[in-house]
Amino acid sequence: MKHAFAAACLAVLALQAQPARADDYPSRPVRIVVPFAAGGGGDFIARAWSDKLAATLKQPVIIENRGGGNTVTGTEAVAHAPPDGYTLLLTSPSFATNPTLLPDLPYRTPDDFAPVGQVITYAMGLAARSALPADDIPALIALARKHPGKITIATSGEGSASHLAAALFKAATQADIMEVPYRGAGPALLAVASGQVDLAFTGMSQIRPHLDSKRVKLLATSGRERLQSAPGVKTIAEQGVPGFEAEVWWGVFAPAGTPGPVVDKINQALRASLADPEVARRLRVIDGEVRVSSPAQFEQFVRAEIGRWHALLKPAR
Repeated sequence: MKHAFAAACLAVLALQAQPARADDYPSRPVRIVVPFAAGGGGDFIARAWSDKLAATLKQPVIIENRGGGNTVTGTEAVAHAPPDGYTLLLTSPSFATNPTLLPDLPYRTPDDFAPVGQVITYAMGLAARSALPADDIPALIALARKHPGKITIATSGEGSASHLAAALFKAATQADIMEVPYRGAGPALLAVASGQVDLAFTGMSQIRPHLDSKRVKLLATSGRERLQSAPGVKTIAEQGVPGFEAEVWWGVFAPAGTPGPVVDKINQALRASLADPEVARRLRVIDGEVRVSSPAQFEQFVRAEIGRWHALLKPAR
């Protein structure tokens, strides 16, 4: 009996050790780890299309929020998961900035991951307190240069999209603006609305209620093109900062070693699910633009992002 039991255990282990195969993938639920708290932007984005992804894969898709450690907690969980395509990571630019900001990461970026594809991007708005004596970017730059270190910009903390946009804006304009970190985009924008801080980069869905109440004004948007929801608002690049672009991207990764055919199958499922008009409608709330890339294109993009942000952030540390 002991020998039979041992043989059975070995057989099970042998089956588990078999590499994932595209022809029978997926045969059980797929888990997407979002390394942010429930209720945040990442959670919203994941749930905006996970039901369509589940329908495409013909398996349940489970969203698991694992916030903490500036996204390290959830990201590490995926890095160390079996490379079988059943544990995926949905993350944002922090993936590309953490190697610079947190040099002792418990995983190697990007080597411990298999890029699957970019999912969406969206631009931010640059909101200002209503009484700030500047209504556009040229006036803001002039004001910052006249009063160096006196203009303040709220961010959601080091490595956040708002912090990266602020750092990029300061570098591009050579404006001496003081960053003030807050615990999230909500508190940062509230500080602007209450007049405690002058500026903040954040999503338009968060800015609009304060625009309606006239507690903030919108100086510009941060993308390469004007937002469809705010066509009358010029981009920062249009206002005298050529080439300025600060967009938030979200993409999917699998653990390194996930077979290429499985990665390709997940990428195809992403494309199919994100092409659904209902998904586009849901993402329109945050001005999200579906932008699915191939695994190879996404890998090239991510490596470029790591280099881009390292060059900008490393000298400041």
